[in-house]
Amino acid sequence: MALPPALGQAFRMVAAELGMRSASRLFVRELMEAGGAPLVSEARDALGREFPVLDFIAEQRLSGGAEAPLDPAGVLDALRGVTRLLVVGLEADCLDALVPRLSGVATGLVTDAGGLDPDFSRVLANYDGLMEPVGLSELQRWAGRRSALLTFVYGTDGHAAHVSPSWLRVSGPDVRTQFRSLIGWDILGQPMTVYPRWMVETSPGDFSRLVGPPPRATALELAAAGADPPRALTPAREAT
Repeated sequence: MALPPALGQAFRMVAAELGMRSASRLFVRELMEAGGAPLVSEARDALGREFPVLDFIAEQRLSGGAEAPLDPAGVLDALRGVTRLLVVGLEADCLDALVPRLSGVATGLVTDAGGLDPDFSRVLANYDGLMEPVGLSELQRWAGRRSALLTFVYGTDGHAAHVSPSWLRVSGPDVRTQFRSLIGWDILGQPMTVYPRWMVETSPGDFSRLVGPPPRATALELAAAGADPPRALTPAREAT
């Protein structure tokens, strides 16, 4: 099967309203079902440098590596005592896992596009009133001793962390002192392998808490649980 035409344009549209990781997982799954590893590899070669998170997720799938588990437990622990939470950036898979569990926490989504152009009204409609839109001019209304900022981190090597450009617009010195916690949720678990286009670099030390994915189960643990270990599909290749 040939690579679908205008795949890059379609991916960008979906990523705008789901987030880069969430859209990448969806596209890699659909491509794998449509054409197997060769089609995923072709898509990676064609789009990997333009969309580095897609490259990362495709590489994991092609090499048989396990994805970073998407478990909000660490984030929920970091949010203990918080009554107001502002989310900066968009990842539908992560928000789907987190937002319904934020009992008693008023939650807002900062409506800054971060280089893409999402329809925030449509995004927020998926959460049945559990999140509300918050413009950049409204940040102080959400500040306080029991307030937190949360953003998604696309891998870190310990020296640099990659985040949405929106984070730098929100987390300046004049804002960070008004919130109890600044939380980064590392949703990749390791650095991307190509230039992190669409992202900006910040220091891990800028976060009061950087939450990584829980440890991956080893092959022995998977076997003990009766699950099959990850199966290698084809060797990963560098995007060109």
